[in-house]
Amino acid sequence: MAAAFASIWRILRKEKPDVIVSTGAEIAIPAFYLAKILGIRTIFIEAWTRVYKPTGTGRIVYPVAHVFLVQWKELLPSYGPKARYEGAVL
Repeated sequence: MAAAFASIWRILRKEKPDVIVSTGAEIAIPAFYLAKILGIRTIFIEAWTRVYKPTGTGRIVYPVAHVFLVQWKELLPSYGPKARYEGAVL
């Protein structure tokens, strides 16, 4: 995980993205926390396969994600008020 933090830190400092979008991969964890430090906006889209129970990655990045989307209305109660349902991403 330390190697991932170092690599992502270098990439974010060099590329200076306006926003980072993740569809649930575990690599979002270090990327979102480093983005928070650097003032980069983040959008997390919970995995399509999660209907009733959140992913571990979703639970960990929820506090730092600027926009947090779920793809099933049934998943909304598993998260706080920041979570939104806007439909499925296909």
